[in-house]
Amino acid sequence: MSSSDYVSFISTICGKLKTIKRTGWVRSGVPLPESDADHMHRCCMCAMLAFQDVDDTDYDAESSKKYHPSKLDKNKLLRMTVSHDLCESLAGDITPHCGSALLDAKEAKEQAAMEEIRKVVGDPLGKDLFDLWREYEDQETIEAIYCKDIDKFEMVVQAFEYESAHLLHKEKADGSKSDVFNQPLRGFFSSTSSAIKTPLFMKMDHELRDRREAMLTEKGWDVTAEEKQGVANKKAKTS
Repeated sequence: MSSSDYVSFISTICGKLKTIKRTGWVRSGVPLPESDADHMHRCCMCAMLAFQDVDDTDYDAESSKKYHPSKLDKNKLLRMTVSHDLCESLAGDITPHCGSALLDAKEAKEQAAMEEIRKVVGDPLGKDLFDLWREYEDQETIEAIYCKDIDKFEMVVQAFEYESAHLLHKEKADGSKSDVFNQPLRGFFSSTSSAIKTPLFMKMDHELRDRREAMLTEKGWDVTAEEKQGVANKKAKTS
């Protein structure tokens, strides 16, 4: 491939990720919402936490042993986290709120995007990026499972930060409005309450939700049972 193709990959494709604003935050009325590139950068920082020394007792349960970080290909995990949403540079950020027609076409649009990206950058990198995306979507390897956990965890961290920065005290909020200033971002927490599987990110998710509950309480808001870490995760932690 030529230097022109490489510049197109870096500028036209990767550069687009810096300008695509994450759909969920736009829908929630967040000022200056993060981009796809912002999201994937912090996902990479999260992935590096899996390289730290671990408390082996967190992995004693049969359901947890398969997630021990010693089983990870750490290089692959980093490559996957930095590229897992690369397809959105061409396919867009399609979420469950985008309507059934877009949702039904999501995988096909993302696969076509990755095939086009592969053509632009060329192999072997193009094949590697396509294979990493396919592995992530299939969710059959430990690296893909960690990457999905990181994707969900980074999202709730961002939701917590937006609530902390923008959510008004309940007494000052306008109950007729559904933006981040006037309502907690409950959906991001209820939809992920039982989504995380790996002990490391389950513990971090639990800590984050505790901090969020304290913050919301200070602002006069409650936390519903659906927003707390789910029953499935609690059973996994104690088994």
